[in-house]
Amino acid sequence: MKKNKEKLSQKQRIKEALKGLQNSNRLKVEVKLDSADLSRIRTKSLPRIWYNKSVFFVQQWIVPMHFKNWLLRTTGMDMGHDCCIPHYIKFDPYFPELIHIGAGTLIGGDSTLISHEIKGKTLVLGKVIFPKQGMCGGMVTVRPGSSIGKNAILSMDSEFTGGIIPEGEIWYGRPAVCTHKMGEDEIKKFFAHTGENPKEYYRKFYKAVKEFKKDKTKTYFKMQYGGNRLGAGNDWWRARNVVRIFYNGIIVEFTKLLPHSWFKTLLLRMIGVKIGRNCRIGKGCIFDHINCDTITLEDNVVLEDNCYFDGHEYTIAQSVFGRIRIGKGTRIKHNSYARTGTQIGENVVIEPKSFLQREIPSNEVWGGVPAKFIRKR
Repeated sequence: MKKNKEKLSQKQRIKEALKGLQNSNRLKVEVKLDSADLSRIRTKSLPRIWYNKSVFFVQQWIVPMHFKNWLLRTTGMDMGHDCCIPHYIKFDPYFPELIHIGAGTLIGGDSTLISHEIKGKTLVLGKVIFPKQGMCGGMVTVRPGSSIGKNAILSMDSEFTGGIIPEGEIWYGRPAVCTHKMGEDEIKKFFAHTGENPKEYYRKFYKAVKEFKKDKTKTYFKMQYGGNRLGAGNDWWRARNVVRIFYNGIIVEFTKLLPHSWFKTLLLRMIGVKIGRNCRIGKGCIFDHINCDTITLEDNVVLEDNCYFDGHEYTIAQSVFGRIRIGKGTRIKHNSYARTGTQIGENVVIEPKSFLQREIPSNEVWGGVPAKFIRKR
């Protein structure tokens, strides 16, 4: 038997390993390669690879909807109904059939799901599994051979290198490790539907959002989900008028491509971003597509390239909106992320690639993931 396997071509060995993995409970397998040339590794026709790549490229700019889930299924992915797949998510085009996303799963934006890796002359094939109503935060990387447990969370900006995240645990970091085991009340907070009549829930939701928009003193809004979908994220279009959301999104995506200019500042003001005098906004900066009008930049703020300002968050069971304020004279360095509700004081310096949340006092230097105090200015 071993002798017969040695006679198989590299492509045949990969196909056999793939089939064996799909028909077993294993999370990953390794295949020795004669060559790491991608043209000899692929098990699909070139037109099929092109199709997968095209779908995965286009879907990055399609909002969460049933059509998007259907489109992803056409690549071979096992995609359940009512999944919330937002923007900029990247999937593996070579082995998408190893990606299993359970019904109602929420995957945060700008995440990457990988089902194969090449290490020297070894091909690693691995499943990526999310359970029903699974959840991970944005900007995560999930590598081959990964399984997220029921009622478990892979936190934002983490890298899961493989294995199983047990039920009820929160994992975080690069590489991700268990940072917290949730109790029953916490699991209910993140995953449990209120059980109320959806019509009554939507009536209360619209009223609460309206009050939050009116009351500028409130920096944070949170509401437990009681709608008629499997997760709160699927009701993103109820957060405000859909036409306004698309109007915001088109301008945000366009201004993201532009370097700093008066024209870019004008466009961002047109969608409600409050921008003071002498502000500088770098290329690649993104403002929340839904609630960009809850973001305020005071005078003389500098945003370096590729910063992200979030005005909303969803879990399976929560809708969260918040206001972001950046104080006068603050400088946020490149590739930093501000979570919804972040309040930054005046003359603050944020170091590159930082994750910002809650309140940061004036005249200080902060940095890191999550951002922490470094020193006084």
